[in-house]
Amino acid sequence: MELDKRNLFNMPWSTNDSPLGWVEVTDVCNIKCRGCYRRNRSGHKPIDQLRNEVLFLKKWRNSDSIAIAGGEPTLHPDIYELIRFIRENRMKSLIITNGYGLTKERLTELRSAGLTGLSFNINASQERPDLRDLDEVNNTTINDIRLKYARMVADAGGLTAGFKITVDNQTINDVPDFVQWAVDNPGLINSITLVTFRGLPVSPEFEYFVNGEKISISTESLGYAISVREKEKISVTSNDIYKVIRKHFPEYDASSYLGGTAGHTSFKWLLGNIIMNSRGKMFGSYGKKTMEIIQALYHFIYGSYLLHLKKRKSVRKIFFLAMFDKNLRRSFRKFLKYILVNPLRLFYRINILNIAVLQAPDVLPDGTCDMCESCPDLCVYDGKLVPSCRLDEYIQYGGLLRIQRKD
Repeated sequence: MELDKRNLFNMPWSTNDSPLGWVEVTDVCNIKCRGCYRRNRSGHKPIDQLRNEVLFLKKWRNSDSIAIAGGEPTLHPDIYELIRFIRENRMKSLIITNGYGLTKERLTELRSAGLTGLSFNINASQERPDLRDLDEVNNTTINDIRLKYARMVADAGGLTAGFKITVDNQTINDVPDFVQWAVDNPGLINSITLVTFRGLPVSPEFEYFVNGEKISISTESLGYAISVREKEKISVTSNDIYKVIRKHFPEYDASSYLGGTAGHTSFKWLLGNIIMNSRGKMFGSYGKKTMEIIQALYHFIYGSYLLHLKKRKSVRKIFFLAMFDKNLRRSFRKFLKYILVNPLRLFYRINILNIAVLQAPDVLPDGTCDMCESCPDLCVYDGKLVPSCRLDEYIQYGGLLRIQRKD
C-alpha cells in the first residue's frame, strides 16, 4: 500500500495552464471553523472587481473552472450575477460552501444562473447551529446532515455535489466511515476531499520575516496560526490517509498526484477514484494511463485541463480505455463477471466516486514551507497570483511570511 510516484501520473498543470481558478468573493461567514484560512476583515468584494478577477484567471490561468470561495460565498449579494458572468465566459463554476442556510429554492436559482456544482465543507468541529441536531439516541450523525444537503442538490437537478472533511491525528479514524457514506449514496455524491489539518507554528524557536523585515505574530494574528503543542498533534500525511482508505476499500487506488515545492517525497494532491454502479457495487479504479489520456484529450479538444465535470448520468464509456490501463482492465473484468451473473445488471448506471487527498502546506524543521507544486488554488491579489491558503499573509503583512529557525 506504499505510494510510488512511478505508478502515478504527475499532473501537467502549471501556473499559466491550470484547470482551476480561485475567486475569493467575501471574507464574511455565518459559522466558525477550526484553522480557517480567512479572517473577516473587508467584507464583500464589489462585483466589478470579481469580474476582473475572473477575466484575469481566464487570461493568465487558462482555467476550465472557477472555484467561488470565501468566507461563505452564498452570502454575497451578487453571487448570481457572478455565476452568470462565469458561464458567459465559457467556464464552469463551483461554490465552496458550508451549506448552512442553503435551500432547494436557492439551489435551483443558482443552477439557473449557470452553477456547475458545490463542494460542501461540513465537519463536526465547526461551530454551526445545525450540529445541535446530532442525537446519539436517535442515531442522528454528521453524515445525516451531509446527506440532507446532498439530497437538496439532487432535488435542484443538474448540479454536482462534493463533500470535504479535515483530517488530523484524531479524525483519521473517521475516514472509513466518511468514504463508506459516499459509497452508500451513489449518484448523490460525486466527489469527496480529505484535507490534512495544518497550521503556521508560532514558537520562540522561529523568527518571522516579510519582505526582509522581521515581524511578530501570534495565534491571534492569523486563523491558521497554531501553537507548537498543537502542531505536534497534526502529523497526518496524504500517504497515511491513502493507506487507511486502501485498507478498508481495496477497490480504491490513486491515479495521479501533484508533488511539493520543497519535499521531493510529498504527495500534496493525490487523486483517485472508485468505479461503482448505482447499487453501490464497487469494481475498482482507473490508473495513471487513463488520467493521462483524459487530461491530454480534454486539453486537445477544449484547450484547457480538466478537474471538474458537469453532471453525468453514466460513465460506462470509460471502460473503452481499459486496453491502455491495467487498473481499468482489472475493474472491467470484475464488471463483466458481475453482469454475467445477471445480464440485467448491465443497465445499472455506472458512477465514479472521485476521491482527492490534499496535504496542506507543511512547515519543515528548518522553517521552509512545502507548498503544492503548480498550486491549483491560486487567486488574484493586487494584480498577481498568490496561494489562496496563504492570502491572509498578504492582506495582513503585505507578503508571504518567511519562517527561519533561530541559530
